[in-house]
Amino acid sequence: MPENKVRKYFSLIEAWAWCDICEDMIALRLDKDEIISGLKMGIYTKEHKHYNLSPDLEDPDDASGQEHTIYIYINDNYDITGVKSFFGESPTTEEIGAESLEAGDEVRIPVIVKDISPMAVQLGMLTKEQFKVLKICDGMNTIEQVATIAQRSVEDLEKMMDQLRKKGLVRVIKRT
Repeated sequence: MPENKVRKYFSLIEAWAWCDICEDMIALRLDKDEIISGLKMGIYTKEHKHYNLSPDLEDPDDASGQEHTIYIYINDNYDITGVKSFFGESPTTEEIGAESLEAGDEVRIPVIVKDISPMAVQLGMLTKEQFKVLKICDGMNTIEQVATIAQRSVEDLEKMMDQLRKKGLVRVIKRT
């Protein structure tokens, strides 16, 4: 899988994100103002629906010609920190953490229990980092994926999850 790339300009960024379904880089032009307003919520998430313009017609298992979605997570430096590819509105629970399940590991998926407004950070109820992590806990990522997207260690993230759990904001669903 090639590395995601970003070119930064004054008013926009050009991003190339890897789509696991197309097995190709997807090019996007994103307005910096849109990203900045999304970053106020902790992290910017871009949803992009597309389909492969040249699927492998000889492969009966190639479904890349059907419409599918990628979610691109962008941090405050305008760098891509994570990409999710899936069919439909969201990935299925079987798709989330499938690699871990195949290896026999436990999959932990954090899910927001209670929505919090950005005002909670200003009032000191949450840190900016906790709020950012909550925005990534959208039910589409495992604990390890959330740590990667938030650019934190898994150990730090688990400590933060414990704090958020005690505040009644997040719940971790475990699958084996």
